[in-house]
Parts: sequence; structure tokens; C-alpha cells
Amino acid sequence: MGKLILVRHGRTPLNAPGNDERLRGWLDIPLDEHGLEEAEEAGERLRDCGVEVIYSSDLRRARQTAEIVRRHTKSPVLATHELRPWNLGVFTGQRVRDILPFLNQLNQHPSLAAPSGESYHQFYGRYAARLTKLMELADAATGTVVAITHVRNLLATKSIVEHGDRNRVPVKGGPSTGTLLVIERLHGVWTMRDQVQYLPMGGQIQAGLRAVS
Repeated sequence: MGKLILVRHGRTPLNAPGNDERLRGWLDIPLDEHGLEEAEEAGERLRDCGVEVIYSSDLRRARQTAEIVRRHTKSPVLATHELRPWNLGVFTGQRVRDILPFLNQLNQHPSLAAPSGESYHQFYGRYAARLTKLMELADAATGTVVAITHVRNLLATKSIVEHGDRNRVPVKGGPSTGTLLVIERLHGVWTMRDQVQYLPMGGQIQAGLRAVS
């Protein structure tokens, strides 16, 4: 029985902190210099973790991150649109602070589709189906399965793993770019751990203090 490690892609030019942060959505934007460094760091941390396969969102920023991780782990990469973030249509590329009221409205009405995009329920169903398959794959593996995805997906992961309420999703915040999250089945119960740290001496991944099961 292996484990599944989710990785948020590295930083992009639209991930500027504070008031200048813009919604990336399905924009096919590349990593910036700092994002490339974050991807290299993720690759280093995963190098000795027995990675069998890397799944990736097919957007450029995730594929770049996956390719860098592949160079460190020598594992094959499989890209899929199911690991894309929530498609927020016309709001994509706009400053988050300017569209926050609209995002809150979509959050309160999860069956309502964003103009030229998808509803939260559509996004959640798409991602939940792929995450469930990845968990099953990891459960049958002897090593580690890695998936490169986006912040909205990582925010949704907890409720999918816990079988929680799909109708609640934060519209801001979440793990920073380059973050690693571990999902594994312990004593028959799926558990998600964050604040992952790499232990060079043992070549192992160790999770931090918070765990949900």
C-alpha cells in the first residue's frame, strides 16, 4: 500500500500577493522564476520517495511543475483536464479583490455556473471522481503516486477525503504554491496530512501536525 501526494504547482506571474492577486482559473500561464524554483524544491523533496507515476493538470503551470518533478524522480507524467481548477469563466484574469462578491455568490449558490464557466458542483464532481481514482491507485501501489494540481482542488480535497459537505468552499486562501499534501489510508481510514517536511537522512516524507480522517 502506497500513498498519494498532492502538489500545488509553482508560482505564476498572476499569484502576486495582496491586492494584486488575479484569478488564474483555466488561463494557460507559465511559472515565473520563483515558481520554477518551487518546482525544483518539490522535485528534490520527492526524489527519494519511490514515486511510481505523476499525474498532472494539463495546464501549463502544472505541466511545467510535473516535468521538473519528473526529472528528479524519473517517473512518467500523465496529464488530465480533470485536475484543472474551477473554471470561473469571465472572472478569470481579474483581480481577486474586485470579483470577491461574485465569488461569494457562486459559493452560496454552488449549482450556479460562472458565466462561460462551470458551477462549483460541476468542478467538485469532476475533481472528486479523479481524486477517488488516484486514491484507489495509491492504495494498490507499492510506492507513491503524485498529482500536480491547483489551489482550489487542494481546498476541496479535505471534504472529498472526509466525505464532508461539498457545498462549502473558501474563495480565498489555501496552501501556498509548491505545497505538498499527503493522503494515505491508515488502519482502513483515509487521512490527509499537510505541512509536509522532507527528511534528507531517511529519504522519507513526514507530515506535520494537522491530520483529518
